[in-house]
Amino acid sequence: MSMSMEIVAALVFVGLSVVGLLVVRRRVPLPLLEEHHEVAGVCFAVIGGLYGIILAFVMVSSWERYETARQDTETEASAAADLYRHSGGFGEPLRSQLGSAVIAYVESVIDDEFPAMETGASSPVTQERFYAVGNALFSSHPEDSWDVALWQSTLDRLDDFSDARRDRLFYLESGLPGIIWVFLVVFGFATVGFTFMFGMPRALPQVVITVVLAGTIAWTMILVHETQEPFSGDLRVDARAFRIALAFMKQQETVRAPLPPQATPG
Repeated sequence: MSMSMEIVAALVFVGLSVVGLLVVRRRVPLPLLEEHHEVAGVCFAVIGGLYGIILAFVMVSSWERYETARQDTETEASAAADLYRHSGGFGEPLRSQLGSAVIAYVESVIDDEFPAMETGASSPVTQERFYAVGNALFSSHPEDSWDVALWQSTLDRLDDFSDARRDRLFYLESGLPGIIWVFLVVFGFATVGFTFMFGMPRALPQVVITVVLAGTIAWTMILVHETQEPFSGDLRVDARAFRIALAFMKQQETVRAPLPPQATPG
């Protein structure tokens, strides 16, 4: 659901709340509403308080999910930049193979995978280029101590890189259970409905109270929905971290130290 549709749904929710309030005030005498102030106030305090706590808990949990997705994306981009930097210390052909594989992967993440993630899918092209990064490293067999030490350090960064990619893709599969959404919607209507049971002498202040309460609930649920799907919607994690990492790689490529000349026998 796009942000515009979510805003329309929120406005419909607020509009229905106002209509419901006006219908109750028209059909139920004001003295009768005033008679139930005490009971309605206690029920509203209990149900509204419980609903508010649960809604706040869901909002905090969803925001933490969004922030974790953003951090995993930045970790993956940073690890990819480290792999490219490490590739400059190897000899050929690993130097060129690993460096080219990392750049191709980052470009595919930007061009292929992030657009696919907006629809809830990953990119097969990016997955193949991810395998190519590991294959470039695993196909080498370092022998001298320098290459062995650098290879082991690069392997550690490859593990960080792989873990961050898997964590990023996990957010395509999991989300808020449907039963939680049912609870939030049903008891959102119920909480707003309790404002109908108070008989205020003037209608306008009660309408304002109902609009503010309904608007707060609706907008909070919009934020929950947006942060539950961190790679789609208007409030989404984009490929900015990968673009920055790619820019560093391109810059580093122009100043990369050349390999020392090979010694000739005799």
